[in-house]
Amino acid sequence: MNTIYITEQGAQLGLDHRRLEVRKNNQVLAELPLGHVERLVILGNVSITTPTLKRLMQDGIDVVFLSLDGRYYGRITGEATPHVALRRAQYRWQADDAFTLALAQRLVAGKIRNQRVLLQRQQRSGHAELLAALSDLQDYEARAGRTQTHNSLLGVEGSATARYFSGYRLLFDPVWNFQNRNRQPPRDPINVLLSFGYTLLTRAAESAARAVGLDPYVGFLHKDAYNRPSLALDLVEEFRPIIEGLALHVCHHELIHLEDFRPGDEAAGERALVLERDAVKRFIAAYEERMGQTLQHPRTGERLALWRFVELQAQEVARCLRAGAPEYRAITFR
Repeated sequence: MNTIYITEQGAQLGLDHRRLEVRKNNQVLAELPLGHVERLVILGNVSITTPTLKRLMQDGIDVVFLSLDGRYYGRITGEATPHVALRRAQYRWQADDAFTLALAQRLVAGKIRNQRVLLQRQQRSGHAELLAALSDLQDYEARAGRTQTHNSLLGVEGSATARYFSGYRLLFDPVWNFQNRNRQPPRDPINVLLSFGYTLLTRAAESAARAVGLDPYVGFLHKDAYNRPSLALDLVEEFRPIIEGLALHVCHHELIHLEDFRPGDEAAGERALVLERDAVKRFIAAYEERMGQTLQHPRTGERLALWRFVELQAQEVARCLRAGAPEYRAITFR
């Protein structure tokens, strides 16, 4: 997926025939053929002309608006895809408790398995707590498939996530002061990176759901909530360890430093802890590089970029809905 990020504060997006231009102070900073753009992500104070918005919507190019610290404001997209029968099936099966539980169980089990893989890859020291976390996660993965209600599944998922992060935190130098997963707002540098990465991935998953013809707001693990893209969040679950691995990478390879974070300006509506603008660009570049990495897909055998894995999982949900069978095949990494 060719996603373009606009981070230059005070810039304006305009159009010159079929070329998208980034302008500032009467100068063209960058230009891109529209045919090479699938999604635009605009961070912070960037304006966009009305003719440009119209063309982007006509061409089916999503425009996502984020704050500089990664908070989601909204998106502009074109006309809904004409997959009425698929969306009807989605609404019908989401109302079926047995179908919803069976599909959600597979999502959760896939997520836990990928969390285990990440910890196993990093487990070189034989740390007793990390080994214990790996053992417990294996138990939680099995328990996910034995749950009888949606609430009990959420309980298993929550417990597994807490246990996972109790091992994951051991992978960071204590200087990062990372103890557990926290959000709304994130209170330490690692949680700032995780929240930012999850936001970028969620918007990619939302675009993938729309492209397939699904309603991104109707999920199976995540239930309905106003203005929450529940299906996109479902799709993200299996891929969260990708973001967690990315946070490890940028810290271990010193692409991001403690000095890249500063206290937020509450009067300006910022979070308590903010990633500096240049570091935002570095993190996005690392994210794009990671999601563009090619791996062999376990079902097709093809080498595909991770972007395509997300899109194929949206297609997998659509396959289950059309068949009326919740045998969702979660993606797992080795």
